[in-house]
Amino acid sequence: MTDLQMPPLYGSYGSHQSHARHAAPDAEPSVDPVEQLWSFVAAAGNSDAIVFDTETTGMGAEAHIIEIGALLISGDEPIYEYDQLIQPHVELSAGITALTGITQSDLDGQPDAGFVIPQFLTAIRPLVLIGHNVSFDIKMLNIEGASLGCREVTNGYMDTLRISRRMFPNAPSHSLQEVMRLLGIDEVETHRAVSDARQTWQCWQLLSQMKQPKLLDDDEIAESRRRSAAVKRRHASGFMRSSYLSNRDTTPVNAKPEGVVLDDFECGVTVSGDTAHRDVLSRYGYDAWLWVTVSHGTIESGKNAGHPTLCVALDGVEIGHIPALQEERHRGQVPPEGAVMIAHIPDSKNDRANGVFHLRLQMPAENAATAA
Repeated sequence: MTDLQMPPLYGSYGSHQSHARHAAPDAEPSVDPVEQLWSFVAAAGNSDAIVFDTETTGMGAEAHIIEIGALLISGDEPIYEYDQLIQPHVELSAGITALTGITQSDLDGQPDAGFVIPQFLTAIRPLVLIGHNVSFDIKMLNIEGASLGCREVTNGYMDTLRISRRMFPNAPSHSLQEVMRLLGIDEVETHRAVSDARQTWQCWQLLSQMKQPKLLDDDEIAESRRRSAAVKRRHASGFMRSSYLSNRDTTPVNAKPEGVVLDDFECGVTVSGDTAHRDVLSRYGYDAWLWVTVSHGTIESGKNAGHPTLCVALDGVEIGHIPALQEERHRGQVPPEGAVMIAHIPDSKNDRANGVFHLRLQMPAENAATAA
């Protein structure tokens, strides 16, 4: 009996959880979409199973597929890889772009679902479906297929999410990223379909080799919770940043100081002590983007007195410092001699009502050591 025939891990499509979990960045295929689709259909005829993932515009019944990534499996080996962007004919949200890296311009000129989905569904009818939370991806295929008059997908399937829950019963998270960590796969889920399909296949192979479930000890559970929380923070931060910066000019309006410039930022960190410098900040007003100088120092008072921090100065005036927890998350990103960075004064309704000005230092993504 091959791995693909293992009865305990096999099912048929039904009503299961449908959490959207999106897929990893790869170079766009250089072949013509028509050529690639027919090559996929031909290869599917020599396959036993397909490992696949979809990227979508959302989670509900109105969502559309914007990318399909798949590995065709024959025996126990991948024999063909398929990756296709799909034009949804709806506006892509900033949050989806932040999560996947797919932009509206990436989808311009791509084939629509009417070209891809019917042939894709016909090709996979005889195959076992493998995916992570695969019921979501099957649901999306059925939503697109129904609008095109296609027969519903009823294939047998194998779900690495369900298998992981069985094999790691006390793990706090079973996201694809966390399942990779639990299995010792040192890769990052970068949220594009074909990369997710590859990583799902790696997980399937290792999970199918496990002879019995594994219980995590207390330290492993705590570490898993920490990693999962950091991933959620990064996703939320990316979504908020992308939404907030959409159609916004972030060019600093003041003179740039001398020094090493760090202007690549992913998240904003509120500066402590900034409200004491209303006179300095009010000169620029709400929604101003500014050059600031950042230097290493220590917190002088409070429960974190003596803790390392980053001190922020605007036009030569020290405005405040970042909190201890944020310093830990971004430790090592600012060189010892300090740097010139970008900060922002948010345009908050509450701040305007109270005449308060806050400053947010724009930082790179959290360190992998503390965020992964």
